Amino acid sequence: MEKLRRITINGIVYPIKMDMNVLQHIQENYGTINEFERDVLGYKYMLDRNGKQILTEEGKPAMYKTEPSIKAIKIVLPVMINEGLEIESEERGKEFTPVSEEEIIRNCDVSFSILADIIHEEFAKCFAVKK
Repeated sequence: MEKLRRITINGIVYPIKMDMNVLQHIQENYGTINEFERDVLGYKYMLDRNGKQILTEEGKPAMYKTEPSIKAIKIVLPVMINEGLEIESEERGKEFTPVSEEEIIRNCDVSFSILADIIHEEFAKCFAVKK
């Protein structure tokens, strides 16, 4: 049985999972995986007053940190919860009952900065190299 991380929203404990299915959802509904990661971390490109990207001395894009993107959280959190629920249902031989995006988002009582941290921790696991 896979050990899934849990998140409590409005007193209900949900399993969450970031895997290839969720990454595909991000690509199809958000843009690129890299753009999603920057937004969930709250990084933005620095632009000059003409809207042109500013580069560092090394020629890399200059960035600044701001708050995490609520759009990024809203796009991925319900999918991560439903992926966790579906995995648990399969493991237990039970029927999968998805939770609606509206139910999760409307009832969410966790701060968006904490949600962003949790989402990014799970996101990073998808790219960790196992030795």
